[in-house]
Amino acid sequence: MKISRKDFTGTGKVYGFTLSQMLKGPANMIMLIIMLLFAAASIPVMALLMGGEKTTSSDITNVYVKNDTGYELNLAEIPIKNETFADTSFTETTEEMKVEDIGPTEVYLHLKRNVVSFEIEAVTAEIRDFSGQELSQCTEAFSTLLDEARYAQQEATPQQIAVLTGGYSVHTSSVSEFLQGGEDNFDARFGVQMVYSIIVLMLCTFVSAYIIQKVIEEKASKLAELLMVSVRPLAMLLGKILAVMTYVFGLIAVLIAAMGISCVITGRFIDISVITGQFAAMEINSESFRLSPLAVLVLLASVLLGYLLVSLLSGLIGTGCSSMEDVEPANMAVVMLVMIGYLAAVIAVAVDTPVVNTAVILLPVVSIFCAPTYYIMGSAGIGMVVLSWLIQLAVIALLAYVCAKVYRDLMMYRGSRLKLGGWIAMLGGKRTKEAQ
Repeated sequence: MKISRKDFTGTGKVYGFTLSQMLKGPANMIMLIIMLLFAAASIPVMALLMGGEKTTSSDITNVYVKNDTGYELNLAEIPIKNETFADTSFTETTEEMKVEDIGPTEVYLHLKRNVVSFEIEAVTAEIRDFSGQELSQCTEAFSTLLDEARYAQQEATPQQIAVLTGGYSVHTSSVSEFLQGGEDNFDARFGVQMVYSIIVLMLCTFVSAYIIQKVIEEKASKLAELLMVSVRPLAMLLGKILAVMTYVFGLIAVLIAAMGISCVITGRFIDISVITGQFAAMEINSESFRLSPLAVLVLLASVLLGYLLVSLLSGLIGTGCSSMEDVEPANMAVVMLVMIGYLAAVIAVAVDTPVVNTAVILLPVVSIFCAPTYYIMGSAGIGMVVLSWLIQLAVIALLAYVCAKVYRDLMMYRGSRLKLGGWIAMLGGKRTKEAQ
Protein backbone atom coordinates (compact mmCIF):
# COMPACT_ATOMS: atom_id res chain seq x y z
CA MET A 1 0.00 0.00 0.00
CA LYS A 2 1.41 3.40 -1.04
CA ILE A 3 0.72 6.72 0.62
CA SER A 4 -0.59 9.34 -1.83
CA ARG A 5 -1.82 12.93 -1.63
CA LYS A 6 -5.39 11.68 -1.28
CA ASP A 7 -4.50 10.15 2.08
CA PHE A 8 -4.06 13.69 3.46
CA THR A 9 -7.40 15.00 2.17
CA GLY A 10 -9.46 16.46 5.00
CA THR A 11 -6.53 17.14 7.33
CA GLY A 12 -7.50 20.80 7.64
CA LYS A 13 -11.08 20.00 8.61
CA VAL A 14 -10.01 17.60 11.34
CA TYR A 15 -7.36 20.08 12.53
CA GLY A 16 -9.83 22.95 12.87
CA PHE A 17 -12.49 20.82 14.54
CA THR A 18 -10.10 19.23 17.06
CA LEU A 19 -8.41 22.52 17.95
CA SER A 20 -11.71 24.30 18.55
CA GLN A 21 -12.89 21.46 20.78
CA MET A 22 -9.69 21.63 22.83
CA LEU A 23 -9.87 25.40 23.23
CA LYS A 24 -13.50 25.27 24.37
CA GLY A 25 -13.11 22.28 26.70
CA PRO A 26 -13.79 23.22 30.37
CA ALA A 27 -11.17 20.78 31.63
CA ASN A 28 -8.53 22.32 29.36
CA MET A 29 -9.43 25.82 30.51
CA ILE A 30 -9.11 24.85 34.17
CA MET A 31 -5.78 23.15 33.48
CA LEU A 32 -4.55 26.26 31.64
CA ILE A 33 -5.42 28.52 34.59
CA ILE A 34 -3.69 26.19 37.06
CA MET A 35 -0.54 26.00 34.92
CA LEU A 36 -0.48 29.80 34.47
CA LEU A 37 -0.67 30.30 38.23
CA PHE A 38 2.07 27.71 38.72
CA ALA A 39 4.32 29.36 36.11
CA ALA A 40 3.77 32.84 37.58
CA ALA A 41 4.49 31.64 41.13
CA SER A 42 7.55 29.55 40.21
CA ILE A 43 9.92 32.54 39.84
CA PRO A 44 9.30 34.21 43.24
CA VAL A 45 9.21 30.83 45.00
CA MET A 46 12.57 29.75 43.50
CA ALA A 47 14.14 33.12 44.29
CA LEU A 48 12.97 33.01 47.92
CA LEU A 49 14.11 29.40 48.40
CA MET A 50 17.54 30.31 47.01
CA GLY A 51 17.87 33.25 49.39
CA GLY A 52 17.07 36.02 46.96
CA GLU A 53 15.41 38.45 49.35
CA LYS A 54 15.54 42.01 48.08
CA THR A 55 18.53 43.90 49.45
CA THR A 56 17.44 46.34 52.16
CA SER A 57 19.28 48.90 54.22
CA SER A 58 21.15 47.61 57.21
CA ASP A 59 19.81 48.23 60.71
CA ILE A 60 23.30 49.36 61.71
CA THR A 61 23.13 53.14 61.88
CA ASN A 62 26.66 54.03 63.05
CA VAL A 63 30.06 52.33 62.82
CA TYR A 64 32.95 53.79 64.83
CA VAL A 65 36.37 52.72 63.53
CA LYS A 66 39.69 52.84 65.37
CA ASN A 67 42.37 52.09 62.80
CA ASP A 68 45.70 50.88 64.24
CA THR A 69 46.87 49.06 61.10
CA GLY A 70 49.08 51.80 59.71
CA TYR A 71 47.14 51.87 56.44
CA GLU A 72 44.82 54.67 55.42
CA LEU A 73 41.25 53.44 54.83
CA ASN A 74 38.73 55.20 52.62
CA LEU A 75 35.54 54.60 54.62
CA ALA A 76 33.39 56.38 52.00
CA GLU A 77 33.91 53.44 49.61
CA ILE A 78 31.99 50.95 51.78
CA PRO A 79 28.47 52.30 51.06
CA ILE A 80 29.39 52.53 47.36
CA LYS A 81 30.55 48.92 47.11
CA ASN A 82 27.83 47.49 49.38
CA GLU A 83 24.41 49.15 49.04
CA THR A 84 23.28 47.44 52.24
CA PHE A 85 25.20 50.12 54.17
CA ALA A 86 23.95 53.06 52.07
CA ASP A 87 22.25 54.61 55.15
CA THR A 88 25.02 53.69 57.61
CA SER A 89 27.39 56.33 58.98
CA PHE A 90 31.11 55.42 59.25
CA THR A 91 33.24 57.50 61.60
CA GLU A 92 36.95 57.11 62.27
CA THR A 93 38.08 57.72 65.84
CA THR A 94 41.48 57.74 67.52
CA GLU A 95 40.28 56.85 71.00
CA GLU A 96 38.96 53.71 72.64
CA MET A 97 35.19 53.77 72.87
CA LYS A 98 33.48 53.02 76.13
CA VAL A 99 31.41 49.83 75.83
CA GLU A 100 28.53 51.32 77.82
CA ASP A 101 28.25 54.16 75.29
CA ILE A 102 27.49 51.79 72.35
CA GLY A 103 23.85 51.94 71.24
CA PRO A 104 21.72 48.97 70.05
CA THR A 105 22.19 50.03 66.40
CA GLU A 106 25.89 50.91 66.65
CA VAL A 107 29.14 48.99 66.15
CA TYR A 108 32.66 49.73 67.33
CA LEU A 109 35.46 48.26 65.21
CA HIS A 110 39.07 48.12 66.30
CA LEU A 111 41.46 47.23 63.47
CA LYS A 112 44.80 46.00 64.86
CA ARG A 113 48.12 44.98 63.35
CA ASN A 114 49.86 42.01 64.93
CA VAL A 115 53.31 40.66 64.13
CA VAL A 116 52.32 38.59 61.09
CA SER A 117 48.60 39.27 60.70
CA PHE A 118 45.75 41.71 61.17
CA GLU A 119 42.78 41.55 63.53
CA ILE A 120 39.32 43.12 63.40
CA GLU A 121 37.59 43.33 66.77
CA ALA A 122 33.87 44.11 66.68
CA VAL A 123 32.04 45.33 69.79
CA THR A 124 28.26 45.68 70.02
CA ALA A 125 25.70 46.41 72.71
CA GLU A 126 24.47 43.57 74.90
CA ILE A 127 21.07 43.82 73.20
CA ARG A 128 21.37 44.85 69.55
CA ASP A 129 18.79 45.68 66.89
CA PHE A 130 20.61 44.09 63.92
CA SER A 131 21.41 40.53 62.90
CA GLY A 132 24.68 38.66 63.09
CA GLN A 133 24.67 38.43 59.29
CA GLU A 134 24.73 42.24 59.02
CA LEU A 135 27.64 42.39 61.45
CA SER A 136 29.48 39.75 59.44
CA GLN A 137 28.92 41.74 56.21
CA CYS A 138 30.30 44.82 57.94
CA THR A 139 33.51 43.11 59.08
CA GLU A 140 33.98 41.50 55.65
CA ALA A 141 33.66 44.90 54.02
CA PHE A 142 36.44 46.25 56.24
CA SER A 143 38.58 43.18 55.58
CA THR A 144 38.33 43.81 51.83
CA LEU A 145 38.98 47.51 52.30
CA LEU A 146 42.12 46.76 54.32
CA ASP A 147 43.43 44.37 51.65
CA GLU A 148 42.96 47.01 48.98
CA ALA A 149 44.74 49.61 51.11
CA ARG A 150 47.70 47.30 51.64
CA TYR A 151 48.08 46.66 47.91
CA ALA A 152 47.54 50.33 47.05
CA GLN A 153 50.39 51.34 49.37
CA GLN A 154 52.66 49.14 47.30
CA GLU A 155 51.67 51.28 44.29
CA ALA A 156 49.54 48.54 42.73
CA THR A 157 47.14 49.66 40.01
CA PRO A 158 43.36 49.09 40.35
CA GLN A 159 43.62 46.28 37.78
CA GLN A 160 46.40 44.61 39.77
CA ILE A 161 44.42 44.97 42.99
CA ALA A 162 41.42 43.34 41.30
CA VAL A 163 43.63 40.41 40.27
CA LEU A 164 45.15 40.06 43.72
CA THR A 165 41.80 40.16 45.53
CA GLY A 166 39.93 38.06 42.96
CA GLY A 167 38.92 34.44 43.50
CA TYR A 168 39.83 31.34 41.54
CA SER A 169 38.22 28.17 40.22
CA VAL A 170 39.45 24.61 39.74
CA HIS A 171 38.80 22.43 36.67
CA THR A 172 39.79 18.83 36.04
CA SER A 173 40.28 17.15 32.67
CA SER A 174 41.39 13.82 31.26
CA VAL A 175 44.61 13.42 29.28
CA SER A 176 42.80 13.41 25.91
CA GLU A 177 40.75 16.46 26.82
CA PHE A 178 43.83 18.26 28.07
CA LEU A 179 45.68 17.57 24.81
CA GLN A 180 42.65 18.77 22.84
CA GLY A 181 42.38 21.87 24.98
CA GLY A 182 38.94 20.89 26.38
CA GLU A 183 37.57 20.55 29.88
CA ASP A 184 35.63 17.76 31.47
CA ASN A 185 32.72 19.88 32.66
CA PHE A 186 30.53 17.03 33.85
CA ASP A 187 28.26 19.26 35.96
CA ALA A 188 27.37 21.42 32.97
CA ARG A 189 26.77 18.45 30.64
CA PHE A 190 24.70 16.58 33.21
CA GLY A 191 22.73 19.70 34.14
CA VAL A 192 21.87 20.55 30.54
CA GLN A 193 20.95 16.94 29.75
CA MET A 194 18.72 16.67 32.80
CA VAL A 195 16.89 19.96 32.19
CA TYR A 196 16.32 19.23 28.50
CA SER A 197 15.34 15.59 29.12
CA ILE A 198 12.79 16.55 31.77
CA ILE A 199 11.23 19.13 29.43
CA VAL A 200 11.00 16.62 26.57
CA LEU A 201 9.65 13.93 28.93
CA MET A 202 6.91 16.28 30.14
CA LEU A 203 6.11 17.30 26.57
CA CYS A 204 5.84 13.71 25.33
CA THR A 205 3.73 12.64 28.31
CA PHE A 206 1.45 15.63 27.92
CA VAL A 207 1.02 15.11 24.18
CA SER A 208 0.41 11.36 24.34
CA ALA A 209 -2.25 11.79 27.01
CA TYR A 210 -4.10 14.42 24.93
CA ILE A 211 -3.99 12.46 21.67
CA ILE A 212 -5.04 9.15 23.22
CA GLN A 213 -7.88 10.83 25.09
CA LYS A 214 -9.15 12.65 21.97
CA VAL A 215 -9.01 9.49 19.84
CA ILE A 216 -10.87 7.35 22.38
CA GLU A 217 -13.47 10.10 23.05
CA GLU A 218 -14.31 10.42 19.36
CA LYS A 219 -14.34 6.68 18.96
CA ALA A 220 -16.65 6.17 21.95
CA SER A 221 -19.05 8.91 20.76
CA LYS A 222 -19.25 7.43 17.23
CA LEU A 223 -17.99 10.78 15.90
CA ALA A 224 -15.03 9.06 14.27
CA GLU A 225 -17.36 6.88 12.19
CA LEU A 226 -19.03 10.00 10.76
CA LEU A 227 -15.69 11.60 9.95
CA MET A 228 -14.47 8.44 8.26
CA VAL A 229 -17.08 8.96 5.51
CA SER A 230 -15.31 12.05 4.10
CA VAL A 231 -11.84 11.93 5.65
CA ARG A 232 -9.02 9.51 4.99
CA PRO A 233 -7.62 7.62 8.02
CA LEU A 234 -4.14 9.17 7.83
CA ALA A 235 -5.62 12.65 7.43
CA MET A 236 -7.79 12.11 10.50
CA LEU A 237 -4.86 11.17 12.71
CA LEU A 238 -2.58 13.84 11.24
CA GLY A 239 -5.23 16.52 11.82
CA LYS A 240 -5.47 15.52 15.48
CA ILE A 241 -1.68 15.50 15.86
CA LEU A 242 -1.31 18.98 14.34
CA ALA A 243 -4.16 20.34 16.48
CA VAL A 244 -2.63 19.00 19.66
CA MET A 245 0.77 20.33 18.57
CA THR A 246 -0.70 23.80 18.07
CA TYR A 247 -2.42 23.67 21.44
CA VAL A 248 0.59 22.35 23.35
CA PHE A 249 3.17 24.66 21.81
CA GLY A 250 0.80 27.59 22.19
CA LEU A 251 0.38 26.63 25.83
CA ILE A 252 4.16 26.52 26.27
CA ALA A 253 4.47 29.99 24.70
CA VAL A 254 1.83 31.36 27.07
CA LEU A 255 3.57 29.78 30.09
CA ILE A 256 6.94 31.23 29.02
CA ALA A 257 5.31 34.65 28.65
CA ALA A 258 3.79 34.29 32.13
CA MET A 259 7.19 33.42 33.60
CA GLY A 260 8.76 36.41 31.80
CA ILE A 261 6.15 38.78 33.24
CA SER A 262 6.67 37.16 36.64
CA CYS A 263 10.43 37.80 36.36
CA VAL A 264 9.85 41.50 35.67
CA ILE A 265 7.40 41.94 38.54
CA THR A 266 9.33 39.74 41.00
CA GLY A 267 12.59 41.56 40.22
CA ARG A 268 11.14 44.72 41.78
CA PHE A 269 10.74 43.06 45.15
CA ILE A 270 13.17 40.11 45.21
CA ASP A 271 16.71 39.61 43.94
CA ILE A 272 16.17 37.08 41.12
CA SER A 273 19.85 37.04 40.13
CA VAL A 274 20.31 34.12 42.55
CA ILE A 275 18.44 31.90 40.05
CA THR A 276 20.89 32.58 37.22
CA GLY A 277 23.67 32.43 39.80
CA GLN A 278 22.84 28.79 40.51
CA PHE A 279 23.27 27.93 36.82
CA ALA A 280 26.44 30.01 36.64
CA ALA A 281 27.86 28.08 39.58
CA MET A 282 27.44 24.92 37.48
CA GLU A 283 28.96 26.79 34.50
CA ILE A 284 25.67 26.49 32.60
CA ASN A 285 25.52 29.64 30.51
CA SER A 286 25.39 30.76 26.88
CA GLU A 287 29.19 30.79 26.62
CA SER A 288 29.32 27.07 27.46
CA PHE A 289 27.26 26.06 24.45
CA ARG A 290 27.28 26.48 20.70
CA LEU A 291 24.19 28.69 20.70
CA SER A 292 24.29 29.53 17.01
CA PRO A 293 21.31 29.71 14.61
CA LEU A 294 22.21 26.19 13.51
CA ALA A 295 22.04 24.99 17.12
CA VAL A 296 18.56 26.47 17.49
CA LEU A 297 17.53 24.75 14.25
CA VAL A 298 18.90 21.43 15.53
CA LEU A 299 16.95 21.83 18.76
CA LEU A 300 13.66 22.69 17.05
CA ALA A 301 13.99 19.96 14.40
CA SER A 302 14.78 17.31 17.01
CA VAL A 303 11.83 18.30 19.19
CA LEU A 304 9.49 18.33 16.17
CA LEU A 305 10.58 14.88 14.96
CA GLY A 306 10.31 13.47 18.46
CA TYR A 307 6.84 14.97 18.77
CA LEU A 308 5.68 13.41 15.50
CA LEU A 309 7.07 10.00 16.45
CA VAL A 310 5.41 9.94 19.87
CA SER A 311 2.17 11.41 18.49
CA LEU A 312 1.79 8.82 15.72
CA LEU A 313 2.51 6.03 18.17
CA SER A 314 0.01 7.45 20.68
CA GLY A 315 -2.68 7.79 18.01
CA LEU A 316 -2.27 4.22 16.86
CA ILE A 317 -2.29 2.82 20.40
CA GLY A 318 -5.33 4.95 21.25
CA THR A 319 -7.34 3.59 18.34
CA GLY A 320 -6.77 0.09 19.66
CA CYS A 321 -8.90 1.01 22.69
CA SER A 322 -12.70 1.18 22.85
CA SER A 323 -13.60 2.88 26.15
CA MET A 324 -12.36 5.66 28.43
CA GLU A 325 -11.22 3.03 30.94
CA ASP A 326 -8.45 2.16 28.49
CA VAL A 327 -6.98 5.69 28.46
CA GLU A 328 -4.66 5.13 31.40
CA PRO A 329 -3.23 1.74 30.26
CA ALA A 330 -2.76 3.03 26.71
CA ASN A 331 -1.02 6.19 27.90
CA MET A 332 1.14 4.15 30.27
CA ALA A 333 2.43 2.08 27.35
CA VAL A 334 3.67 5.24 25.60
CA VAL A 335 5.03 6.76 28.81
CA MET A 336 7.03 3.60 29.58
CA LEU A 337 8.62 3.72 26.14
CA VAL A 338 9.49 7.40 26.56
CA MET A 339 10.83 6.74 30.08
CA ILE A 340 13.23 4.16 28.65
CA GLY A 341 14.62 6.84 26.34
CA TYR A 342 14.85 9.32 29.22
CA LEU A 343 16.71 6.92 31.54
CA ALA A 344 19.06 5.84 28.74
CA ALA A 345 19.92 9.50 28.04
CA VAL A 346 20.67 10.25 31.70
CA ILE A 347 22.78 7.10 32.15
CA ALA A 348 24.70 7.79 28.92
CA VAL A 349 25.95 11.12 30.28
CA ALA A 350 27.55 9.35 33.23
CA VAL A 351 29.04 6.55 31.11
CA ASP A 352 30.31 8.92 28.39
CA THR A 353 32.08 6.51 26.02
CA PRO A 354 32.20 6.84 22.19
CA VAL A 355 30.18 3.65 21.63
CA VAL A 356 27.45 4.62 24.10
CA ASN A 357 27.29 8.21 22.81
CA THR A 358 26.88 7.01 19.23
CA ALA A 359 24.18 4.54 20.22
CA VAL A 360 22.05 7.02 22.16
CA ILE A 361 22.29 9.60 19.36
CA LEU A 362 21.08 7.15 16.70
CA LEU A 363 18.44 5.10 18.56
CA PRO A 364 15.03 6.58 17.57
CA VAL A 365 13.41 7.09 20.97
CA VAL A 366 16.63 7.87 22.88
CA SER A 367 17.87 10.30 20.22
CA ILE A 368 14.93 12.58 21.05
CA PHE A 369 16.66 13.29 24.35
CA CYS A 370 20.32 13.17 23.27
CA ALA A 371 20.90 14.40 19.71
CA PRO A 372 20.39 18.18 20.27
CA THR A 373 22.14 18.34 23.66
CA TYR A 374 25.18 16.40 22.42
CA TYR A 375 25.47 18.77 19.46
CA ILE A 376 25.05 21.93 21.59
CA MET A 377 27.67 20.70 24.10
CA GLY A 378 30.05 19.82 21.26
CA SER A 379 30.00 16.05 21.83
CA ALA A 380 28.54 15.26 18.39
CA GLY A 381 28.85 16.75 14.94
CA ILE A 382 26.06 17.85 12.64
CA GLY A 383 26.57 14.71 10.54
CA MET A 384 25.59 12.42 13.42
CA VAL A 385 22.57 14.60 14.21
CA VAL A 386 21.37 14.49 10.57
CA LEU A 387 21.81 10.70 10.55
CA SER A 388 19.67 10.44 13.68
CA TRP A 389 17.01 12.57 11.96
CA LEU A 390 16.99 10.25 8.93
CA ILE A 391 16.47 7.23 11.19
CA GLN A 392 13.62 8.98 12.99
CA LEU A 393 12.05 9.96 9.65
CA ALA A 394 12.21 6.32 8.56
CA VAL A 395 10.39 5.26 11.75
CA ILE A 396 7.82 8.05 11.29
CA ALA A 397 7.24 6.96 7.69
CA LEU A 398 6.75 3.37 8.87
CA LEU A 399 4.20 4.48 11.48
CA ALA A 400 2.40 6.57 8.84
CA TYR A 401 2.26 3.53 6.56
CA VAL A 402 0.80 1.39 9.35
CA CYS A 403 -1.67 4.14 10.13
CA ALA A 404 -2.85 4.41 6.53
CA LYS A 405 -3.30 0.65 6.33
CA VAL A 406 -5.02 -0.25 9.59
CA TYR A 407 -6.41 3.01 11.04
CA ARG A 408 -9.87 2.58 9.48
CA ASP A 409 -10.20 -0.95 10.88
CA LEU A 410 -8.93 0.21 14.26
CA MET A 411 -11.53 2.99 14.43
CA MET A 412 -14.24 0.42 13.82
CA TYR A 413 -12.79 -1.96 16.38
CA ARG A 414 -14.87 -2.60 19.51
CA GLY A 415 -13.74 -4.79 22.36
CA SER A 416 -10.92 -5.09 24.87
CA ARG A 417 -7.67 -3.21 24.32
CA LEU A 418 -5.95 -4.59 21.25
CA LYS A 419 -2.91 -6.79 21.93
CA LEU A 420 0.14 -7.39 19.77
CA GLY A 421 -1.49 -10.35 18.00
CA GLY A 422 -4.46 -8.23 16.96
CA TRP A 423 -2.13 -5.57 15.56
CA ILE A 424 -0.28 -8.15 13.48
CA ALA A 425 -3.54 -9.60 12.22
CA MET A 426 -4.84 -6.21 11.10
CA LEU A 427 -1.53 -5.30 9.50
CA GLY A 428 -1.72 -8.56 7.56
CA GLY A 429 -5.12 -7.57 6.16
CA LYS A 430 -7.27 -9.57 8.60
CA ARG A 431 -9.99 -8.15 10.82
CA THR A 432 -10.65 -9.19 14.37
CA LYS A 433 -14.04 -10.59 15.34
CA GLU A 434 -15.00 -7.39 17.13
CA ALA A 435 -14.16 -5.27 14.08
CA GLN A 436 -16.21 -7.52 11.83
